Amino acid sequence: MAGAEPFLADGNQELFPCEVCGRRFAADVLERHGAICKKLFNRKRKPFNSLKQRLQGTDIPTVKKTPQSKSPPVRKSNWRQQHEDFINTIRSAKQCTLAIKEGRPLPPPPPPSLNPDYIQCPYCMRRFNEAAAKRHINFCKDQSSRRVFNPAQTAAKLTSRAQGRAQMGPKKEPTVTSAVGALLQNSAQVATNEVPTNSDWLPETHQPGWLCTPECHLRGGNGRCDVGLYTLDYS
Repeated sequence: MAGAEPFLADGNQELFPCEVCGRRFAADVLERHGAICKKLFNRKRKPFNSLKQRLQGTDIPTVKKTPQSKSPPVRKSNWRQQHEDFINTIRSAKQCTLAIKEGRPLPPPPPPSLNPDYIQCPYCMRRFNEAAAKRHINFCKDQSSRRVFNPAQTAAKLTSRAQGRAQMGPKKEPTVTSAVGALLQNSAQVATNEVPTNSDWLPETHQPGWLCTPECHLRGGNGRCDVGLYTLDYS
């Protein structure tokens, strides 16, 4: 407040001017006002919207400004590349026609042209337009991450499998329990008891000169053994 000229108000009270706004205050009030006034003047003021103030208290809705849409970037013309591809196609067609007329083998087709507007997938190296590339690249990325081939990891798996098989050793024969063994023994004994032991009976294969028992051919009388169902030989 040094250098400020005091002013005598009514009641002989000295008033001092504010250095920021120029208004006059008493000495005790000016100390509080000075700090507040500096903060207010240092703060950036928002631009005054007179339209908003005029529309207050009315039923007119405020219209928000729509942001201007950005125009898509103009793509470079690739007429030169298209022209060269067209000429190569015509030349290849003429060569094929001439080869057919002369009976020669057909020449190889021209290499496929690359569309510069297409985007190449960094995982499968195929090319797509912009809309299809956005969908495909994310899908191809997930698929390639699942199918990552690690030679060291694959060799380690094969080695561990071979070691596991070597530790297992040869296959053991299945063990026969006592109940199963008794059942097999009884079956063998029953089969032995059912086999005829008479030496006069015919064997499994009929041999000339072998005859069945008299009881069989007397009882059956049809030339067949009633016990073993073997054909009799009366020659």
